Amino acid sequence: MKLAAIQLDTIACEVNLNVHKAMKWGRRAFEEGAEMIFFHEGLTADYSPNPMRDGRSLDSSEVFGFSTLAKRYKGYIALGLNEVFQGRPYISTVFLGSKGVIDVYRKSYLWPNWPESELLTYLQNYVPYKEGYRLERSVIAPGDGTKVTEVNGLRIGCIICADGSRPEAWETFKKDKPDLIFWQNNRGNVIKRGDAQEHAKELDTPMIVTNRCGFSYHHFQEGGTCMIANDGTVVVQANENGEEEIIYASLEDLQV
Repeated sequence: MKLAAIQLDTIACEVNLNVHKAMKWGRRAFEEGAEMIFFHEGLTADYSPNPMRDGRSLDSSEVFGFSTLAKRYKGYIALGLNEVFQGRPYISTVFLGSKGVIDVYRKSYLWPNWPESELLTYLQNYVPYKEGYRLERSVIAPGDGTKVTEVNGLRIGCIICADGSRPEAWETFKKDKPDLIFWQNNRGNVIKRGDAQEHAKELDTPMIVTNRCGFSYHHFQEGGTCMIANDGTVVVQANENGEEEIIYASLEDLQV
């Protein structure tokens, strides 16, 4: 199975523009032979001062558009959706195929996932626009914990950005080992610290780690989207210069 991870520069709150861009890049990846495409966290709206306004439901035209793209190429898409579900905003990974939504994972350990005392200190000095509206806790609804889903026979472990700072998020994959872990991100750089490589090696499981690039408000995101083998070695990596890029690898390439 040929896998594609797409590193894009998207614009906060500009849902139509972001979806249009991602559809074009997704089509390119499918045309170049990808069977499954992985996008970054919060692709549709990035971080919004009004997540209910800029969120979209699973039955929205935006989600339908990606499922139509998947159907056209008989492929699969893992989308980073700013979601509204049952009247609450979520940060979600939506898995799509030719028949529509296959499954959804909703980010569970929201940022900042510090102890309550540290959070309260942070909130005293929190200025939303200076932080790029990145406060999730108390704004975004939490999911039910990391999980393993199945897409076209491939068992995928689902984890989003700040989830990864909590040991219990990774415990899921020790108890129920997936074929592949998909760590979806929206932060500065996902490869520089080496934590993704360490988790892949510890869990003996290949990993796809996506990230956005470019400016999220005034925050410059370097990217570093990568695919990591089960021994922790980086098989392929996108640039860390904040530029858009597609990287490819086969599932077999990620198994050592």
